[in-house]
Amino acid sequence: MSKALTPDLILARAKTDNLYSVKKINLWGNDIEDVKLLRQMPNVEVLSLSVNKISSLKEFANCPKLQELYLRKNNIADLSEIRYLINLQDLKILWLWDNPCSETPKYREYIIKMLPNLTKLDNEPITPEERSAAAKLNINFGDYHISSKEQEAPYTSNNQILESEENSNKYAGDYQTPKNYAYKNDVAEPPHIKEEGVRRGNASEQASKERQYVRIL
Repeated sequence: MSKALTPDLILARAKTDNLYSVKKINLWGNDIEDVKLLRQMPNVEVLSLSVNKISSLKEFANCPKLQELYLRKNNIADLSEIRYLINLQDLKILWLWDNPCSETPKYREYIIKMLPNLTKLDNEPITPEERSAAAKLNINFGDYHISSKEQEAPYTSNNQILESEENSNKYAGDYQTPKNYAYKNDVAEPPHIKEEGVRRGNASEQASKERQYVRIL
């Protein structure tokens, strides 16, 4: 049986009492496969779900305010799954390295072409040269349009329903990246995502360069 994202798991980690108010969540390394609960989290801005078992990006289309998405070491095999992110206009940072799809030829160019608002992919800033190379790819965007039929009805569990917008004021404080952190051995993922990171590189480098960050006291 697949392990699902649950209201109890989200609310306990986010320290809030309703899903609608959640703006950032870190559930690194929880063997999660089913993320249908994201349909109840339209205000989430930062998601860290690295080192899980997620195989599709479909449910992330339900998070229109998403700005940062960390999905390193999951099971996303088909690079065309990127089509589910094309309407996320605020998405600036995406991490898909160490998914099977990252071995696809012209992986970076494809994603940059499909998601032109990105500024960083796999912890590497997108360069003007990469944008120029991506612009030359022949991709039919019509093939990747998400029709209304693909947007399923919001998922509702027995004990959790979609909160109204008026309840969003229950969230205490906006997300801010901590300042008093430094990377140890060039940590890959930023400090506010509390997990170890791996810099992009060849297989031997990835095997030998596991990194973590440390807080500056």
